[in-house]
Amino acid sequence: MPRRRMVPISEEIIDEAIRIGERIGIPYLVLIERILTSILKIMRYKSNVLDVISALDALDDIKRLGGVMMPMPIINQLLNSLGSIHFDQLCREYTRIGTWFGELSRIKRAITIDELKRAISLWLPTSSIDVTVEGNDYKVIVSFVGHGPEMVNVAKCLFEGLIRGYNLQASEIEVKDLFIVAQVRGFVED
Repeated sequence: MPRRRMVPISEEIIDEAIRIGERIGIPYLVLIERILTSILKIMRYKSNVLDVISALDALDDIKRLGGVMMPMPIINQLLNSLGSIHFDQLCREYTRIGTWFGELSRIKRAITIDELKRAISLWLPTSSIDVTVEGNDYKVIVSFVGHGPEMVNVAKCLFEGLIRGYNLQASEIEVKDLFIVAQVRGFVED
């Protein structure tokens, strides 16, 4: 027979679980057990549960906003074949969808430097993101290995949209070879 342990949970969490359980039509104890089961399975491979939940929620937001995942070699070919009119249209769309994503994220999650890094890595999974602190600013460097300047310019459009949607301030956003370099401030940590 399995051992039972009592786990103290705050009344606020229980009340929220009851509301959500009623909304989706399952008892709150079943909801809590399903949540724990799912999260523990994920934690076997990725130990930081808050990052996992935020990443899953952000990925769901990307899907809802019409974001699409494609193999990078195909993306590079497509970007190289676009004329300037279609390329500009693509950049405007990435700026728009990045802004919407940032606004939605701002409502749901605290806007920290880690949230910005998570968003960039979800939208641009082959990028590498480095951050340093310089006074009151964070210097964000997004690099792309194996990509052309077209990919970097599209990524800059997305980055600008994220900055706008997150309601952050970027004193400068530069493209240098295969890097995007920006000075950003306005995070919760500030």
